[in-house]
Amino acid sequence: MRRPEPGDEAGYVRVFVRPEVNAWLRPPPLPPISAAEAAAMLADDLRHWRELGFGPWAVITEDGGVYLGRGGLHQTRVGGEEAIELAWAIDPDHHGHGLATEAALAGVELAREVGLDEVVALALPGNLASRRVAEKAGMRLTGEIDHAGLPHVLYRLRLA
Repeated sequence: MRRPEPGDEAGYVRVFVRPEVNAWLRPPPLPPISAAEAAAMLADDLRHWRELGFGPWAVITEDGGVYLGRGGLHQTRVGGEEAIELAWAIDPDHHGHGLATEAALAGVELAREVGLDEVVALALPGNLASRRVAEKAGMRLTGEIDHAGLPHVLYRLRLA
């Protein structure tokens, strides 16, 4: 994992426009993530790092050649309040190798290092893989919440 770079745009687009990724991040009735929105996500991640000193990482192959997804910390709103989300999204061709869990655990460690009090994770109720990642990261299911116009389960991890 490393900080995202402007050259990651093609990877963001390739991963985030995939139907399998959209099934969990933007299921119907929401429109799928467009190439322009994926590029804007990268721009926001770069801004996040620049302004806050932390953010989502680019998850890449060990040789640094292929963008595999994104994981780490991202500022968001949950239930009308500011929160830091522990987020992950991995190219479906690379599922099952522990990359999301590795990114989540590293995100928890970074959250502790930068002095955050809490991180949250959100998942659609049926996204059992993401729910397992949250649990492996030590998070506790705290209930259900409407997020982005859809029902989600909410996980929390108190750090302080």
